[in-house]
Amino acid sequence: MIEMPRAIELVRELVPDLNEKIGSFEVEAIDVDDELLEAFYEELDRLSGDLQTGLDASDDEQIRMAAHSIKGMAGTMGFPEISVLAREIEMTVRGGDRERTVTLCTSLIAWAREFVAAGK
Repeated sequence: MIEMPRAIELVRELVPDLNEKIGSFEVEAIDVDDELLEAFYEELDRLSGDLQTGLDASDDEQIRMAAHSIKGMAGTMGFPEISVLAREIEMTVRGGDRERTVTLCTSLIAWAREFVAAGK
């Protein structure tokens, strides 16, 4: 199994009640082979780009859809804290909190870019 860094510290700063929320995203760890990990990198790179495009265009639906996809994908790959962060983005978009949406998206995009770059 490939060791992947966790993002708990990043998310804990952004979502103070992370421990309460993370339980709904905890799944049994899967064995991740190189092919699956490469697909994860590619999709995460694409979706983080969609988040950025959505931010730039103030397109809440694009932001929500990208966050929703990241939420599920991250949970499957064993990153429940990223699933929580993506869900927070969905909720802030729905709630109309633009400032928090930008903060959360910017943090997730930065994490995704760093994670993808480290994997290549």
